[in-house]
Amino acid sequence: RAVYHQLLSQLPDSEADAFKQSAKPSSDSIAMVDRMTLLSQLAAGIAHEINNPIGFIKSNCEIQEYMLKDVFDAWDELKDELKKGGTSAAKLPADMELKYLLRDVREMLSDMQKSSLEGANRIAEIVSSLQIFSSPVTVERNWEDLDDLLEFGLEEIIRRIPANVSLNFDASDSRSQVLVNRKQIRQVLEAVVENSIDACVSGGTISIAVADLPGAVKVFIKDNGEGIKPEHMPLIFTPFFTTRPPGSGTGLGLSVAQALMESHNGWIDIQSDTGSGTT
Repeated sequence: RAVYHQLLSQLPDSEADAFKQSAKPSSDSIAMVDRMTLLSQLAAGIAHEINNPIGFIKSNCEIQEYMLKDVFDAWDELKDELKKGGTSAAKLPADMELKYLLRDVREMLSDMQKSSLEGANRIAEIVSSLQIFSSPVTVERNWEDLDDLLEFGLEEIIRRIPANVSLNFDASDSRSQVLVNRKQIRQVLEAVVENSIDACVSGGTISIAVADLPGAVKVFIKDNGEGIKPEHMPLIFTPFFTTRPPGSGTGLGLSVAQALMESHNGWIDIQSDTGSGTT
């Protein structure tokens, strides 16, 4: 801002006034900034409030798992001992299991344990995304070879790609180095590629290529899927916006990816034509 005002002071008054007018934000952009500020504060508050109960839920589930394991291990040991005591004693465990539905209880508790942990982990993932969106965490960054970084970022999602979708990675030969946090860039790549996979619902191809530019690097992720509807384009980076069915997506992937790219002095651009794919 100081440099900007210094440059303005060196211009003739008429030109300086023109620059000032052109630099004034519109009422729409001011409103958008206000909404995003409020959303960031809301995200930070939600993340803070939800984190504690998540910890309790996960801890209780883990303790419950160990305690119930001990109970059923003791029951199994008792059954083995009773089988050694004669015919009448050997029948007792089976009668008890039938009376108290112990087999059903064991299966139900196992299912409850699994679903509770899945739910807690899902909430934790949402909270983490909200925290990143509201205030991207400053983390350690290192100089990374770009091709190696992309291979690292794609290795997990490659295992999850459906059989009817192919992914082609065109590695560069420049051996460009970028200063990044590997895990955060992986999160960005996975978010973008997952959207490409969703767009190729009937099958398709995802191509990844690199352009080494003066002072910058561009990574192109292109799919030949169904594309993005024009009315959805302004909402792509809006938190919680998703075209997926309820329960299958949080709508935070691309908004968090954009926040992480901005924290790396980068950005995400989208070009799309309905019915012919997205880059």
